[in-house]
Amino acid sequence: MMPRQQRLIQLPLVGRILLYLLAAVYLVYLVTLGNFLYTWVSSFTETIVEHQVDTNPAVALKHWTAANMRDATDADEQSSIASDLIPGSIDTSLGKAAQQEGQPPRNGNPSYPLSTVGKVFFTNAAGRDMTCSGTAVASLNHSMVDTAGHCLYWNGDWVQNLIFCPLYDNGSTPYGCWAARDLEVPSDWIHAKPNDYHHDLGMAIVSPSSQGDLTDLVGGAGWAYNQPADQAYYAYGYPAGFPFDGQTRKSCENSLGKSSPHGGGTVVSIPCNMTGGSSGGPWFIKINGNLYLNGHNDFTSFIRPGHMFSPYYDDTWYALYDKAQHT
Repeated sequence: MMPRQQRLIQLPLVGRILLYLLAAVYLVYLVTLGNFLYTWVSSFTETIVEHQVDTNPAVALKHWTAANMRDATDADEQSSIASDLIPGSIDTSLGKAAQQEGQPPRNGNPSYPLSTVGKVFFTNAAGRDMTCSGTAVASLNHSMVDTAGHCLYWNGDWVQNLIFCPLYDNGSTPYGCWAARDLEVPSDWIHAKPNDYHHDLGMAIVSPSSQGDLTDLVGGAGWAYNQPADQAYYAYGYPAGFPFDGQTRKSCENSLGKSSPHGGGTVVSIPCNMTGGSSGGPWFIKINGNLYLNGHNDFTSFIRPGHMFSPYYDDTWYALYDKAQHT
């Protein structure tokens, strides 16, 4: 019995060409989608660098005697890029604005939310004791301090002996101090070029003290990101550079913000005369009468004297925050 002949269906030449084109377009689509998803996921997972502190909290706290606190020098940052501080084109394709309410302290605190503001002490890789400022922020782990990236990763190395002392005043630490167990910054800050401060962001996660978790005692500041820059800011910190001595909290209140392109990103400036040592101190905005963290003292510039600058708190800031609150 002869085998049955199979009939092959052949498309016309034009049909075959169209089929090949559709397959090529679909392949390009899949590759593009894959690259987009990789970039999107990376922006929230792979851009944050975590450093686990290997110093015992008790050792870090013991290092900070009254004399060492008094003699610590400020972590001053000054930009020397003139062109990047001239108002110009700013990325308007920002993400959706979002905010979270603060976490009041469990037992009440008449100073809240300013009870969340404190002084940061650390030792750099060269063994020099230095100071910054920071803010206890509302978070899932109740243990986070928002500050500048250069207060955690300084001149190519992670800092040591970092502690946070809320409501520090002239050597007094009424609520004690908390030692860091983990430091986190964007990878863009690790690899930043000189004077590139738009990703100078940092989060320190602190160990519980004998009094418990940080924000349970002093509260956690509410936060907001992707907000308009041209609004009033309320800045706080512990400036230690002349004419200040770093021993008391200072402020620049109701200062109008102004955004500028800088280092490939966006920064915000306000009229403010605070100096080094205030780095990392909070910029609050008011939403419905309540204060929300929306920036921090970061750097000054000889191009715009009498002003303080902050990185713009955008999706990168939130990626850092969200990674840290799950640490």
